[in-house]
Amino acid sequence: MKIVYITQHFPPEIGAAQGRAYDMSSNLSDIGHELHVLTTFPNSKPIKKFYKKEKVNELTVYRSFRIRDTKTSSIRRLANYLSFMISSCLSGLLVKKPDVIYATSPQLFQGVTGYFLSRVHRAKFVFEIRDLWVDFAELLGQFKNKKLLRLARKLESFLYKKADHIVVVSYGYKQRLIDLGIKEDKITVIPNGVNPDSLPSLTGTSSIRHQYGIQDKFLVLYAGNIGAAQGLATIITAAEKLKNDPTVAFMFIGEGVEKQKLMHQATSLNLTNVLFIDSKKKDELLGYYEAADIGIVSLKKHPLFEITIPSKVFDYMSMSTPILIGVDGEAKEIVEKHNAGFYFEPENADDFVRVLKYAQQHPKKLKEIKLNVKNKLIQSYNRERQARELSDTLISLTKRDDKKSLKETHN
Repeated sequence: MKIVYITQHFPPEIGAAQGRAYDMSSNLSDIGHELHVLTTFPNSKPIKKFYKKEKVNELTVYRSFRIRDTKTSSIRRLANYLSFMISSCLSGLLVKKPDVIYATSPQLFQGVTGYFLSRVHRAKFVFEIRDLWVDFAELLGQFKNKKLLRLARKLESFLYKKADHIVVVSYGYKQRLIDLGIKEDKITVIPNGVNPDSLPSLTGTSSIRHQYGIQDKFLVLYAGNIGAAQGLATIITAAEKLKNDPTVAFMFIGEGVEKQKLMHQATSLNLTNVLFIDSKKKDELLGYYEAADIGIVSLKKHPLFEITIPSKVFDYMSMSTPILIGVDGEAKEIVEKHNAGFYFEPENADDFVRVLKYAQQHPKKLKEIKLNVKNKLIQSYNRERQARELSDTLISLTKRDDKKSLKETHN
């Protein structure tokens, strides 16, 4: 089967979206499908060409133009999305006779590309929903203009209805779509996960503690997007409550719209127990995961986030790092089911401190998590197995169409 896989996020950029896109497309290729990936150039620097075709292992990758996202302007970000939508529509025309057009969100405009190409190529359109983009944008105040919000809702509804099949990453997302009128049999749940063969082995030789002078500290790590949804101001408040405790240190690694605000908050409170570090490449993060005693997964307290499973849950588990989770719903259930860490009430700094100190005072529990959590993750969230499930779904989708055509021919 020939599959066009549309994703704005792809290596060499790093992140959960990039990792899922690369792993799933590569695993589908390993199964025997022919994969053509429509993506763009890395956002880290300006580009000098409109288009580039390359081979990444067995994948045929088409990189097309986009306006760079500076992550400081909503207008610039919208221009980034729309420019890739247009350029990927054009690069997708170069693929001959695909069977399936597979577009992955979070932003909806990749769905527009997917729908357009499915009509041009007369192929099945599968839309993967990794993020309830419009819902979250409204919740976080990113849609100030009510007219734009209504237009986004209409586009979202249009794409959901036009998709031949929808893939979501949580059962809560599936129920959300059912509540919006999407038929249950049109939705498949394929959560995030890991590729077993790609997981690195920790060496036990991390020099991070020595590098930052925190050899005797209980190190609490946050690695990921420092955005509006994460509710990280609560963690800074907790750090203030622990500023006279010489045994605990906090480390934030990453970038995002809230980073400067959090740094200012920490500075204004004269906190010496908080470190902010620039974003690191995936292989550079290994030493930080290994040095950490526990890793934070945090979202704001809202019903929408109860149906969200942050990818950091899987990141920490794959690195054998115990989790301090402040997310209700499915994410909390995963951590508890796999004995992967400890729960605190979202946006409750006092509860965070209480649970953190409990974890610190129970080193045997932390050691047990570190020894077992990676194997539990591989058993439950194996991307090779998930790719086979997705393959079966796509094959079934195209076969239904073949049977329908055959029946119409006979009639």
